[in-house]
Amino acid sequence: MAIPEKYEDIERWAFGDTEKQADELARLVLDGVKTATCSNLDGEGIAQPGDIFVVVDGKNEPVCAIELTTVEMTTYEQVNEAHALAEGEGDKSLAYWRKEHKRFFEEYDLFSPDMTLVLMHFKVIEKF
Repeated sequence: MAIPEKYEDIERWAFGDTEKQADELARLVLDGVKTATCSNLDGEGIAQPGDIFVVVDGKNEPVCAIELTTVEMTTYEQVNEAHALAEGEGDKSLAYWRKEHKRFFEEYDLFSPDMTLVLMHFKVIEKF
C-alpha cells in the first residue's frame, strides 16, 4: 500500500509482539479505541509531543499516521487505570494491562516493578 510521500521516512511502529497482535492493535488505533502506548526507557531518547509515527499492521503495512499529544514518565507500578483504558487492550482494565505488559517486558528480559516507562498518548492524523 502506498502512503503519502511525507510519511515515507517516518519511523514505523508495530504494536504488540506477534503478527496477530499487531493487526488487532492497529485496528484498535484506527477505531479510536487505542489512544496510548508505552515503552521502556532506553538509550534511544524520548519521543516528544508533536512527534509523528506511522503505525503498521502485522505484515508491516502502514495503516495510519499518529501524532503524540502527551509524553510522561512513570514506573510500571505507578501506571493507573486511566492509562490502561487509553491503551485499549483486552478488557481495558489495569489488571489486564499489568499482566500483558509484564509478559511483554519479561520476554525481552526488561521487566522490573520499578522499571521506568514512557507513557505516550496520541491521535490519528491520517488513515491510509
